[in-house]
Amino acid sequence: MIFPAPKRFTTGFSVKTVDIGALISYCPSLLGARIDSDSVIYRHQKTINPQGYRVSFSNNRVFVYYADEHGVLYAHNAIQQLIENGTPLNSDFVIEDWPDFENRSILLDISRDRVPTMASLKQLIDYWSRLKFNQFQLYTEHTFAYRDHQTAWNNYSPMTAEDIQEIDAYCKERGIELIPNQATFGHMEKWLNHEEYHYLAEQTTGFHDQRGDYRKGAFGLNPVSDQTIEFVDGLLTELLPNFTSKTLNLNFDETMDLGVGASKSACEIFGRGKVFLEYLNKVLAVANKQGMKCQIFSDMLFRFPNLISELPKDLTLLNWGYEADHPFDAEHRQLVDFGLPFHVAVSTNCFASVAGRWQTATTHMRRAANSAKRYHAQGYMVTEWGDMGHGQQFSMPIPAYAFGAAMAWGEAQQKDTDVSAALNWFFPGASEVELQALVAIQNIYTSRGSKRQIVRFLDRSFLTNRHADTSSVHKVSIHTHCRQLTAR
Repeated sequence: MIFPAPKRFTTGFSVKTVDIGALISYCPSLLGARIDSDSVIYRHQKTINPQGYRVSFSNNRVFVYYADEHGVLYAHNAIQQLIENGTPLNSDFVIEDWPDFENRSILLDISRDRVPTMASLKQLIDYWSRLKFNQFQLYTEHTFAYRDHQTAWNNYSPMTAEDIQEIDAYCKERGIELIPNQATFGHMEKWLNHEEYHYLAEQTTGFHDQRGDYRKGAFGLNPVSDQTIEFVDGLLTELLPNFTSKTLNLNFDETMDLGVGASKSACEIFGRGKVFLEYLNKVLAVANKQGMKCQIFSDMLFRFPNLISELPKDLTLLNWGYEADHPFDAEHRQLVDFGLPFHVAVSTNCFASVAGRWQTATTHMRRAANSAKRYHAQGYMVTEWGDMGHGQQFSMPIPAYAFGAAMAWGEAQQKDTDVSAALNWFFPGASEVELQALVAIQNIYTSRGSKRQIVRFLDRSFLTNRHADTSSVHKVSIHTHCRQLTAR
């Protein structure tokens, strides 16, 4: 009846019933708004958990008890669903709800290789707000229109300063904090493979990554050069004033060519971990100078565990894992032992695919939520990556956003993987068959004999399989929703 399912929904025992829709025609969906009706009474209550609410009915009125403005917003969300469902309720019903995680975020990759239109981005933000996400990041390598760096973003339809300011305000109205995100170490190849940025690169001739695969050209910034710090300082100085948030994600993940070229000597003398840490501290100093508290992904730190204790205690780690058997408990235990705040980061599992991997997505999302609660994580992040050129259709991650939201809000209440109620919000014109197909197609990879569920593009055998009927999937045009799609 309500999605995500609330912590407590007491249906009551009264023989009298109430039709909420007869009292309230519509609930506002903006932060700070109120229902303009004598039928609704608002009462602030300090004993309610942060972002929580309680809704009840008495004397022909709906009572909304709340902890803060987000609690009001989420109470409105619940009431709106009661209105839309149209089912009479016992007059002594009570709904009590609050989130498992204070911070529930979305990270959307706009650097590999789709940048959404403003209309599509706002449509997604409306959806995420209704799903009770309260933070959002645009993963950015080169797709912000820096004034002096057109070479990097040319032909990539970047977000402009005006775009960011508009989206920041739009998010804020809907209870979402837009957090700035800029790659500042690895994943900088779309800058560094241009000759004018070679001077900033660790190397430019290619290297073997952690899987042993050869990668052509540059990848990461040179961490031992003062020019790199000046470059990062310049980017952040231009980027950050467009956001009202005082949190910044520096990324720092997958620094795969560290020690291969320019920093090789320093890494041999001091160790790769020490070079990583010294560069991180310099970038943090740049960000702190501008009043920012920072986040980084934690994957590289597990390679240098002796350095974790030397990290600043106000640095938030984003611990990502996207496979069904990811060792969340072991990693979270290690982070807790060092007293570092962390969020768990999961995936829609649509990256490096066309149709996604629903079973893997729901399995690891639930395991991540359980582990993160057990080890007192401060947040739960759902990522939508675009590895290998963002081959997934625009509609594919929509179900996983909903399931991830349910795990972030209250894993214990979401007993199954049914997200049909939320899908109807995003695709109001779709039939039940279409919505079922949208999820079902994301399990096709399980029938393809895949031993490794990282990469599953649709192969020729699938495309010629007469049993793989995808005709009922709700059709969404790529070009309607994206400014640009470029092959990597």
